[in-house]
Amino acid sequence: MSQSMIGFVVGLMVLAIVAFALVRRYMVDHPDESAIQWMDSHRMRWMHRKH
Repeated sequence: MSQSMIGFVVGLMVLAIVAFALVRRYMVDHPDESAIQWMDSHRMRWMHRKH
């Protein structure tokens, strides 16, 4: 593998680890809040389920 490819893969892994850590921390801070409640309180129409 070339050096740039290794850097790209390592960068993706770091981003995935940081995202996972943030999600875990949020879930620990808000254990009773479901994803549906989160989506209902945040304005992202493209993420909402069709009711």
